[in-house]
Amino acid sequence: MTRWRWLALAAALCLPSASWAQGEPMPAGHPPVGGAAAAPAAPQQNAVTPSPDVPAGTIRVKLVNEKGEPLPNTDVKLGILFQKIAEGEQRSEQHAKTDAGGLASFGGLTQSSDFSYRISARSGPAEYASEPIQLRGGLGVLALLHVYPVTRDLEGANIGARGFVYVETRDDVFQFEVLFRVFNMGTVTWVPDRAEMKLPAGFKAFKAGEAMGDARFEEEAGRGARLAGTFSPGQHNVSFRFQLPRDEHESASFRFGLPPRTAEIRFIAEAAPTMQLDVDGFERPQTDVNQNGQRVLVTRHVAKRGEPALRSFEATLSGIPTAGMGRWIAVLIAAAIAALGGAVYAGKLGTETQQQLRQRDAERAKKVLLDELVALTRARQEQRIGPSTFESARRALVEAMSRIVSAHPEQASKPGKKGKKPTSAGRTRPSGPASTA
Repeated sequence: MTRWRWLALAAALCLPSASWAQGEPMPAGHPPVGGAAAAPAAPQQNAVTPSPDVPAGTIRVKLVNEKGEPLPNTDVKLGILFQKIAEGEQRSEQHAKTDAGGLASFGGLTQSSDFSYRISARSGPAEYASEPIQLRGGLGVLALLHVYPVTRDLEGANIGARGFVYVETRDDVFQFEVLFRVFNMGTVTWVPDRAEMKLPAGFKAFKAGEAMGDARFEEEAGRGARLAGTFSPGQHNVSFRFQLPRDEHESASFRFGLPPRTAEIRFIAEAAPTMQLDVDGFERPQTDVNQNGQRVLVTRHVAKRGEPALRSFEATLSGIPTAGMGRWIAVLIAAAIAALGGAVYAGKLGTETQQQLRQRDAERAKKVLLDELVALTRARQEQRIGPSTFESARRALVEAMSRIVSAHPEQASKPGKKGKKPTSAGRTRPSGPASTA
């Protein structure tokens, strides 16, 4: 996905839907997202702060629990990443234990933009990590990191989610981009056990998006994607992409299962002027344009009061532009006409002279091919077909034209066209009446 599209989706995910902003209750078990009065107090955030009180080249870690109390005698890992174009990438790590006040220090670290550091700590199946740290300006860094109680049971966590599904119709595949924001509004970390998102049958080229933390999507072979990693209190963006093979049909349907407690899901399709979108149970699709000026169709489903969270949906795209069988039929017709001309040339057909039939059939074949080239070019200019389809069809038509010209070279110059012809002596002289000289 292009950078602008991810930014647009991420910004949209930050905005509550109208119903949430009005404080409308979400489905049972879903955290109150809109309206701070209904929400529990937000947990204290992790922080990375340059500090003159910390020696240069040092990262001092303070590890605390969900109540802000220090965690003594706990292992802390410092991940070290060195990246330089000329030398490549190198990774290493250091370990330390916190003291009675929950503090641990890592000193003697290189202050350079080539080095990036990250603090992490584990609690059972969960991993908690800081944002990447760079040491500059002759200051050390103080890092505050929280460790929370952990549950694998969804009922033991205050979890909810919003999601986007974005589809682009390409020449031979449908390209999907999926982005979810998972909210943990409690003080207990959720480590998913079986939180799946079923994908349309036949999906391929699955690739999880890069994430700052441990929360992520992983491929579930033959089924789809599943949430994995650590969803600590706060918000987590997780994403992935995949493809579906595309045939030459004018419509296609895609069925998705959703992760648990998805309170809002939006479906966005890049769409040619002829295309329409229908998603059962969703709002009526709206037409918009993306940053590149491409027409898009947008629809959504928001869980309302008393409704359970949506677990699956099916989206149908119709009016998908195709190159059409007419292009290939035209090529076959042209080939058949060329073959007919060849048969005449061999003396097998017709009452007309061989020359007349050959000329007539070759002209007819050329006209069919030229008309198809014009129609194909117009379809590409109007974005009714993609560049790959255009190039493959154009190549076939041009090759057919080339075969006709090769088989009937007399078409390159019309009969009767003035030119030069050989004399009996092998020299050339102008055509027309004989010279009187």
